Amino acid sequence: MAMRNSTERYGWAAKGLHWLTALAVAAMFPIAWWMDALPMGLAKLEAYGWHKSLGMTILAVTLLRLSWRLANPQPRYLGDSGWQRRTATLAHWLLYACLIAMPVLGWLMSAAANTPVNLFGLVVLPNPIAPDRALAALFEEVHGTLAYGLLALVALHVAAALKHHFRDRDATMRRMLPGALVLLLAVGGAAGAVRADEPPRWRVDPDGSRIAFTFTQLGTPIEGAFRDYEMDIRFDPDEPAGAVRVVIRTASIDTGDDDRDSQARGPAFFAVDRFPEAVFEAGEIRRRPDGYEAVGTLTLKGKTEPVTLPFTLTLEGGTAQAEGSLVVSRHTFAIGTGEWATNNAVGDEVTIAIAVTATPVD
Repeated sequence: MAMRNSTERYGWAAKGLHWLTALAVAAMFPIAWWMDALPMGLAKLEAYGWHKSLGMTILAVTLLRLSWRLANPQPRYLGDSGWQRRTATLAHWLLYACLIAMPVLGWLMSAAANTPVNLFGLVVLPNPIAPDRALAALFEEVHGTLAYGLLALVALHVAAALKHHFRDRDATMRRMLPGALVLLLAVGGAAGAVRADEPPRWRVDPDGSRIAFTFTQLGTPIEGAFRDYEMDIRFDPDEPAGAVRVVIRTASIDTGDDDRDSQARGPAFFAVDRFPEAVFEAGEIRRRPDGYEAVGTLTLKGKTEPVTLPFTLTLEGGTAQAEGSLVVSRHTFAIGTGEWATNNAVGDEVTIAIAVTATPVD
């Protein structure tokens, strides 16, 4: 089979890109419906991650497929009706438009919601726009509307292919089918290689857990803590394997002084009105000689940076106690701007310490 198209048939490159797109789109909708029905938790966040990663994959494949189509001749239309040919052409270009617009809108929606897109836990895409709740709601509405349009176009596309095959009895569908079975088997084999069992989930005891920090003010160490946060933990200490997501409400900062806390919530520091949450996400947990480390990202004040949190773990009678700390630069996240941008009053380095007590979820 030739790689390039001819006037009579599609090459294997066009067929492969077509069926790869079809499989990805077929997976996207069940994932979307499933994740919408899930309660807020680690499973929902992971489903969103897969949905976003798959969406950006569809965008890349669609752009590649469109480039290939423009550089190759299209097999001739097998039909006598001019209006059907024009309708088919229009439907194909609308499909391309939807397959490009939907991932782009999803990316913009995530950026506006201050949630960077993490591609399969490997690459964090930069946010193309600043956080904006109103824009996030608008993009979400348009994204959802386009989803129904895409469903309608896919249904029309499938119906037209079946019409050509069963009613017109021409080769329109047959000339796209060879190679599809090979692709399905390859994808099925890859999916079967994915680990079926998931690391166990853990329920965090808020009374036995704490997120604290230490910074220097005029050379004096000051300790503080965040009082309001959520932790979703999936972890198997024997592998090790798992994922962690911690959402911190920045307005819950407590340094023991009301004036200092009020200033910390203001625009020069945490700007809690614009950035109410800080998020630590780790998709990889590795063993160290002295314990473990969670490798991920910290999103604070609209900026995401890679971080690694080393921690120790003690297991006693089904209860896990983890402790760890890391040092971050406040300037990296623009915590302290204007007159606070120097280190004269507040030091640059901030030590974040965590203590977590958790039990397995049955």
